[in-house]
Amino acid sequence: MTTPKLNDEVEQVMRSVMTRTRSYFDSEFCIQTLDVDSGGGDLDSLTLLDMTAIIGMGGRINLLIAFSFQDGLINALYQRMTEGMEVQPDEVEMYREAAAGEVVNTVLGHCTIDLQEIDDRGISMTPPVILDKAKTIRRMKNSMFYTQSMSTALGSMTISLVGPRELFETNLDYAK
Repeated sequence: MTTPKLNDEVEQVMRSVMTRTRSYFDSEFCIQTLDVDSGGGDLDSLTLLDMTAIIGMGGRINLLIAFSFQDGLINALYQRMTEGMEVQPDEVEMYREAAAGEVVNTVLGHCTIDLQEIDDRGISMTPPVILDKAKTIRRMKNSMFYTQSMSTALGSMTISLVGPRELFETNLDYAK
């Protein structure tokens, strides 16, 4: 596996997503990040955790962004988001998925403020797609993955950018 260097815009997207995620977890849920680790690149597949929410960002950004949560972390987020609500047993999974989608939607919505200089005509976002218990995403032809993981006391998550190979350079030079 080669670790990609990122073009400036992809690096800015990842930096914004990580910063906004850490800030949102801390301010909204009092969940502190213990560790952050980079990885992923020219892989054949992306290994997922227990629940994954994916949003596509359009315009010049043109990336899929996948947030993959361990059960302990998504359960804590779900419990905090539904606190005071009466959730029926047959609704738990629906609300867990809604919590994952809401986290991703909120974080990436805040990121559009940071990223507006990349595309001043606007950044489109798709609704979140939830993958529950899926274990991998296979790499499509001419695409690359870039992943960072973060650990909390409640569990870990990975954030992966999936995009066209030309956004990533594997020869240690920035793509231009």
